[in-house]
Amino acid sequence: MDSKERILKMLDEGKISSEEAVRLIEALGEKDSADNRSYEDKTTGTKEEPEAERSEESGKVNDLFQQFMGEVNKYVNKDKAGDTYRDLNDKASSVYRDVKSRFEGQKQTSQAFDKFEKVFDSVKNSNIDSMFSQGPKNRLIETIDQEFNNVSLDITNGNIVIVPTERVTTAKFEVSPMYRKLDKKKNYFKDIICEVKNGELIIVSDIRSVKVNVELQLNPNDIKRLIISGSNGNISIKDRDFKDLTVDILNGDVTLDSVSSDHAFVRTSRGHINLQNGSYGNLEIVSMVGTVNTDNFNAKDVTVSANGSVTLALTKSMEYVTINTNMGGVNVSVPQGRELEGRLSTVVGQINYPPEIDVRAMKQQDFGLKEVMLVNDTDEKGLFLEVSTKFGSVTLHRR
Repeated sequence: MDSKERILKMLDEGKISSEEAVRLIEALGEKDSADNRSYEDKTTGTKEEPEAERSEESGKVNDLFQQFMGEVNKYVNKDKAGDTYRDLNDKASSVYRDVKSRFEGQKQTSQAFDKFEKVFDSVKNSNIDSMFSQGPKNRLIETIDQEFNNVSLDITNGNIVIVPTERVTTAKFEVSPMYRKLDKKKNYFKDIICEVKNGELIIVSDIRSVKVNVELQLNPNDIKRLIISGSNGNISIKDRDFKDLTVDILNGDVTLDSVSSDHAFVRTSRGHINLQNGSYGNLEIVSMVGTVNTDNFNAKDVTVSANGSVTLALTKSMEYVTINTNMGGVNVSVPQGRELEGRLSTVVGQINYPPEIDVRAMKQQDFGLKEVMLVNDTDEKGLFLEVSTKFGSVTLHRR
């Protein structure tokens, strides 16, 4: 068994990585090339490689191709990838034929490795979720023992979950298995930032090709500000108190359960917003494409802007509620005995309300606008309610 065969055997047994094997084979190739030049200088001719060695070298290239496709199969789910996997197989086969025809009979095995590595890298950098295998994911746990009172998360592609803990604050990362950029010296993913700077915990991931799910177990009770932003992923926050809360994402659902904040801004361009329990001072909700649902929460001032349907359960402590949606109905429930004032309107739809509510119907316009004014003839300050929709009905009921 020669040196290259030993290297290939070590690679097959997993004792060395493919990169280490390439470096070793390249070193042997340089040595063989130097020996060949020395031999040719002595014989003043061209050295012809024996047929047995050419056959042996061709067999090695074939082994490399089989090893490459075996490595690809570890990361690619053939059944899910479909045409993408077949395209990859054709591409790899084409490279194999090219390598075999160009380098058969030459000691250029390292170049075959290089070509196969490039094809495999193109697969690893793909952003097609269906190609991910269903095996174990990359997981990493980072504990934060430094003091901070602000938190900022910016995750380009992945879900964010924030839950309370009585222990040290811990950030858990779960990355799809195609991602292999692990910094072994720092024991961390290369493209993920998790650090405390100037009293603020900063977690950032701009990885687009794979999902990076983050679970932040948050301990400090005195968190002044939490800011969450992202492009693709759902946001879930539970049992936390903040002074200032901002959630702003492009594509995903937002769920707030038993969350309290003096000021809160929640926006998703495409997704649903769900609020349960909790208490807020000023609350602004924006859902460009999606529904807004609330249940049993308190707030003094609530503003809702949406393109979908809105379901809002109001409480006695609320003072100002403004709801505006373009494409969807509005369903608002108010507590018994709470005085109301304000306006309900729709362009295409109906306005429904209990008979005991004092309203004054406005003159219907030519283009179909329907509008009623909520009248409060008592000395008690009423809940100011302004609800409008263009295409949908407005329903107001007591509970």
